Amino acid sequence: MIKELIKNNYIIVLDTNVLLSIYRYSPEFSEFALNCLSTVKKTIVLPATVRLEYEKHYRSEFSKMEKRIASAGKETENQIKLAKDRILDSCAGLDRLQYQDIDILKKQLENKMNAVMEVLSDFFEDHEALNLIQHFWAGKDNLKILINDIEKSGNIMTSPSQEDIYKWCDEGVSRYKKEIPPGFKDAKRKDGVRKFSDLILWQELLRYAKRENISVVFVTDDVKADWWQTDDNGNKQFHTKLVEEFKKTGNQIVPMTSLPFFNDISKDYGIEKTDVVEIALNMTDEDYYRRIKDRVFETVEEDLIYGAIVYIDEDSAHICSEGISEFEIMNYEFIRAERVDREKDVVGYEFTYNVNLTGTSYDYWGKDEDTKELIFSSGRDHTFEGMIIVRVERETAIFYDFRNDNGFELTQIIDGNIREIEYCDRIEPPGEFGYCPNCGEPLNMDNDAGTGFCIACERKRDW
Repeated sequence: MIKELIKNNYIIVLDTNVLLSIYRYSPEFSEFALNCLSTVKKTIVLPATVRLEYEKHYRSEFSKMEKRIASAGKETENQIKLAKDRILDSCAGLDRLQYQDIDILKKQLENKMNAVMEVLSDFFEDHEALNLIQHFWAGKDNLKILINDIEKSGNIMTSPSQEDIYKWCDEGVSRYKKEIPPGFKDAKRKDGVRKFSDLILWQELLRYAKRENISVVFVTDDVKADWWQTDDNGNKQFHTKLVEEFKKTGNQIVPMTSLPFFNDISKDYGIEKTDVVEIALNMTDEDYYRRIKDRVFETVEEDLIYGAIVYIDEDSAHICSEGISEFEIMNYEFIRAERVDREKDVVGYEFTYNVNLTGTSYDYWGKDEDTKELIFSSGRDHTFEGMIIVRVERETAIFYDFRNDNGFELTQIIDGNIREIEYCDRIEPPGEFGYCPNCGEPLNMDNDAGTGFCIACERKRDW
């Protein structure tokens, strides 16, 4: 597809996040991505905003990549050492129980753990992936070289003037209030001109496409809701307001994220893919969601049990004066998940669940004059149903950015819309004394008949 679009005079415009992510991939995938970009570099045009942002961050990202590869085996080595110490320490318990030949056992275990460490050492000495930094990057920043080539060819958009930036930021204030994309999701997270960086990039793109009368393949890994929408089937699509705004230039825009973009280039131009690269290209967010969805919910169960009242529409519910102190989760269903942002090495996701809860609320009726005990109503049982949204974060600055893992660092319920679907008052046998559930006054009891009569309400209750 990319080759056909280029034949039809489309240019390729890359967001900053696509470029900086190359430093965060495994060396093998980084080489593949750079080969793809090098193949089509004559058609790549970078907004001045992207060029500036790349210039700010590329040195630190390249340095982090070198350090990450150099220390790739340290974490595993530390885990082996820790396991060795724990195993040998556990032998002390056997020694206290006077098991014979403990010293021999300890020596054998120590030899085995040393052998494991040797396996790790041999791997990192021999494995070709660790040598990629030496013969592909070879102490030089190949991505920086590529960017310089693009700049030398004149494929950097004209930098916006101070008047342009002032005008676009002023427009941004109005756009963000109306949640007109792109960038409104950055309004609360960033300060000053920084919160308008996405809008400035977009305005550069619109102006260039109109002036040059050219269509664009736009590649970005920013998947927040101010760039992409989720349709009724849970599929991502470029925001319709952005598509409509670009049409005013008289040209077409083809939006993509980086993995499909690299995959298309490799197919169209016959760029070789290793097994590791193939796995990376075919690994989807959906795989990750499927693996962790239940564990994510488990991490917020306690918050839901003791704090679900925050997400309940109390105006439409029939909750008694004392509220509900504890809920029971009857069942839950995973609905969908989506990647919503990436801030450097931290990726954010939102998981949506449908939940079914029950709980009991009580009214306060006062104190018993004799015993001074608090008197509450018999209780009202409630059933609730609705949606909660859980934010999940994980760090991806690792040796293999694309890996078959189930990890995440943070989970937090960030929103919910739960409504009462059923309620009923409890009817409980009162024992020796009874109180009217309606007004709280004592009942005249007829235990033989199983009834009580409230003089104040003139109401009979069956038990």
